[in-house]
Amino acid sequence: MKKRNWWGRLGWGMAAVLVLLSAALFNQAYRFTHFSSAAEDAPTGLPSALQLARYALLGLPNPRPADGPAPAVAYENVALKAIDGTRLAAWYVPVSEARGTVALFHGYHSQRAGLHAEAAIFRRLGYNTLQLDFRGSGASDGDYTSVGYDEAQDVKAAYDWLRQQDHNRKLYLFGTSMGAVSILRGMRQYPDMQPEGLILECPFGTQLDASKGRFRSLHLPEEPLSHLIVFSGSVVNGFWGFSHDAVRYAGAVRVPALLQWGEQDPRVSRAETDALFAALRGPKQLVTYPAAGHESYARQDSARWAQAVAAFLP
Repeated sequence: MKKRNWWGRLGWGMAAVLVLLSAALFNQAYRFTHFSSAAEDAPTGLPSALQLARYALLGLPNPRPADGPAPAVAYENVALKAIDGTRLAAWYVPVSEARGTVALFHGYHSQRAGLHAEAAIFRRLGYNTLQLDFRGSGASDGDYTSVGYDEAQDVKAAYDWLRQQDHNRKLYLFGTSMGAVSILRGMRQYPDMQPEGLILECPFGTQLDASKGRFRSLHLPEEPLSHLIVFSGSVVNGFWGFSHDAVRYAGAVRVPALLQWGEQDPRVSRAETDALFAALRGPKQLVTYPAAGHESYARQDSARWAQAVAAFLP
């Protein structure tokens, strides 16, 4: 009888551990894709042991990206609506005698003001710019991000608005990290979206790769955590995260593309970059930045960035 009780207690203990582990994984996946505006969620200073336990079980704090400062030049506020009805905000800055237009799309946990450096260089090169806040960021609606999956709709909304302004003007799409993946998914999902070219910076290869990169940058074991988080996120967010594959999306791209990557990037590997570059089916160029990590190359090495972009644009 005592032996049976011991085995029963062990079984219940293991079940409790599995329940806690499952709850922690689902909470982490939820918090990664759902921003919070609550001030108390933002950690200050070194967390206590109690806070660390809370973060492990309930998920890391993830404050919503706030809208940043407007452009320092004359601009137009643009209100857009995605296919699913999400309202989006953008800044449009025209230049005189424009050679074309560049739409700019930011990365995860960022917003349109984070692209001021890139937009300013594009304008100096003679291009109008449109800086969009993705859903869940800045002045756009929502508190949710799908890390490039649903954001493809936001890219399409910006593309359609710009084409309506002038069908004959050359249009280029620029995206960094999640923004680049959103462009690639949009190119596959909406075949009528055919810009004159793409400028893509540090896109992850797959959602699983992005999960591995996140754990790698936090100095945590990639496996089995990355697979478990992607699975949990699939259940939480209603789409199969393992199929969120930028390399597969890139196979739909036949327009000219400039792919850029920082050689010190802790999140996106050279193997991911090479696979994505190989998948692009149109004219393509690859430029790397030896000293750059997962960051803005226009700020890290503005001269090299401006030269690469100027050489790509007509």
